[in-house]
Amino acid sequence: MSRAEAGSAATLLHDYRTFAGPRLWGALALMLLGALAEGFGLLMIVPLASIAIGEGSAWLSRFAPWSGVIPESERFLFALALFVAFMAARSLLLYAREVTLARLHADYEASLRLRAAGTLSARGWSFASRIGQAGMQSLLLTDVPRAALAVDFAQQMAVALVMLAVQLALTLILSPPLALIALAILLAGSLAAAGWAKRGGRTGIALAESAEQSTGSGFRLHAGLKAALAQGSIAQFMDEYATSLAGARGEVVRFSMDLNRARQLAAFAAAIAAALLLFVGVRLLALPFPILIAALALFARMVPPAQVIQQSMQYVATYAQSFAAIQRRLGPLRAKAATEGSAEPLNWRELRLEKVAFDHQPGHGLNACSLVLRSGEWIGIEGASGAGKTTLVDIIAGLLAPTSGDIRVDGEVLAGGCLENWRAGLAYFGQDGALFNDSVRGNLLAGAPPQNDEALWRSLELVGLAERVRAFGRGLDEPVGDRGSQLSGGERQRLMLARGLLRSPSLLILDEATAALDSDGEGELFEQLRAIEPRPAALVIAHRPSTLSHCDSLISIQHDGERSGKRSRSER
Repeated sequence: MSRAEAGSAATLLHDYRTFAGPRLWGALALMLLGALAEGFGLLMIVPLASIAIGEGSAWLSRFAPWSGVIPESERFLFALALFVAFMAARSLLLYAREVTLARLHADYEASLRLRAAGTLSARGWSFASRIGQAGMQSLLLTDVPRAALAVDFAQQMAVALVMLAVQLALTLILSPPLALIALAILLAGSLAAAGWAKRGGRTGIALAESAEQSTGSGFRLHAGLKAALAQGSIAQFMDEYATSLAGARGEVVRFSMDLNRARQLAAFAAAIAAALLLFVGVRLLALPFPILIAALALFARMVPPAQVIQQSMQYVATYAQSFAAIQRRLGPLRAKAATEGSAEPLNWRELRLEKVAFDHQPGHGLNACSLVLRSGEWIGIEGASGAGKTTLVDIIAGLLAPTSGDIRVDGEVLAGGCLENWRAGLAYFGQDGALFNDSVRGNLLAGAPPQNDEALWRSLELVGLAERVRAFGRGLDEPVGDRGSQLSGGERQRLMLARGLLRSPSLLILDEATAALDSDGEGELFEQLRAIEPRPAALVIAHRPSTLSHCDSLISIQHDGERSGKRSRSER
C-alpha cells in the first residue's frame, strides 16, 4: 500500500481501537485461548498415533507428566479424552470469540453512523447543505458499511494471525527445522500478498468515488422521473445512470478478479508448500511418523489463516478508503453522537436584528438587515428570488451564523444556551419539507415529543386535515407513501404543519409553506393559526399577495440584500 492508503487503514483501525476499548483486549484473549485449545488438541495426535502404532506413551508423558499414574492400558483413552476436552474448550472459546467480535462489529457500525450524523449536525446547516442528499446517502449507506466491513476483516485478520502464531509455536515444539521452513513459506506469501493489498487500496479509492457518482445519478433519476416519463425523455436519464453504474461495476469486477486471482494462487502455493514440507520431513529430517502427521496437521491448519490474512489485507486496504472518504466529507468525527437534552422553550417578548449580514459568496447574500419581531406578531417577507429571504429566516432560526451584525432575544445574544432554548420554541416549515415513507402517525411524531392520539387529532383539526385522515381506511395508521406520494401537494403541506404545531411553538417560520394551497384554503388555515392561544409569532415568506395579506406587517428584501421599511397592514 502507498503511504496514503496505509494511513487510511491505520486511521480507521485507531478509531476502532479507541471505540472498542477494554472489550478489544477481551476479544484478543478469547482469540489466544481458542487458538491454544485447538493447537494442544492437535498436538494430542502425536501420543494418540504413538500409542496406536505401538511406540508407547512417551509423548503422552511429555505433554501430560501426571499421566504416569494412569495404567498403561488406559492411557490411549486418557489421551483421547484430552483431545476431546481440548476440542470442546476450543468450540466454547471460539463461540464466545465470534459472538464478541460480532457485537463489536455491529456496535462499531452503529457508532460510526451516529458519529457521522452527529458530526454533520454539529457542522451546521450551511455545511450539510453543501454535502447534499446524494452525498448523505452515499456516506451513510455506502461509506459507513464499507468502513465497518474493513474493521470486520481486520478482526478476521487478527484471529488468523493469533491462530498462525500459536500453530507455528507448537510446530516449533515438534520440529524446529520444519517450523522454520513453514515460517519462511508464510513470510514469502505475505510479501506477495502486500502487492495485492496495494492494488486493493487503489481500487478502494475508485470504488468510493464511483459509488458517490452512481448515488448522485440515481437521485437525479428519481427526482426527474415524473417529468421525464411525461415528456418521453427517460432515455437520457437512463443513459446517464447506466454510465455511472458501469464505472462502479467495473471497479467491483476488477477488485473481485484481483481477490480471486490471489486466492487461487495462495491455494496452489499451499499445496506446493505441503509437498515441500512432506519431502523435507521424510527425506531430509526423517521425522517419526506421529510427529510428521501432527506437524502436517498443524501446517494444514495454518493454510486457512494464511489465506484469510492475505484476503483480509486486500479487503482492509480497499474498504478503509471509505473511512477516509467519510473524513474527507465531514472532517474529524465527533467522539460521540450529538445527544443534547431537551431545552425549555423561551418565554420571549422581542427578537431584534441590527444590521445583520451573511455572504454565501461575494455579491450574494444578505446585507445590513434590521428587524424587530414581537411575540405574537406576524411579519410577511417579500422579494425577488435570490434576494435573501430564506437566508434571513435561516439566520433567525440559528441555521446560519451572521457574518456581521447583532441578533438578540429580549436583549440576550442569540447563541449558546439561549439559542438552544430559542430553537425549542420554533417550528420551521421550509420550501422542501420532508415527509417519510411511514404512516400519518409516524410522520406526525417524527421529531416531535411523545403525544397521545387526542393531541394528534387536535393538530390535524388545526390545519384542516382531520376529515381527510378519518376518511382513510386506517386513519392515523394510513401509509402516506414515499415523500407523501399518496397525498396531494396541499395535504402534504398541511401534514407537515400539523407535525410542527405539536411542538406548541412560539414562532412559526413559513417559507412558501402554503404555496400548494388555494387562496381560500390558505386563508382558513391562517385564521386557525392566528387564533391559537397564546398566538405564535410568524415570519411568512411568500410571493402571493393573498398570502402576505394575513400578516400584521410586511418587509421587502431587495437584491442588494437590504430590506425596505416595515409597513403595517393598513399601509398596504
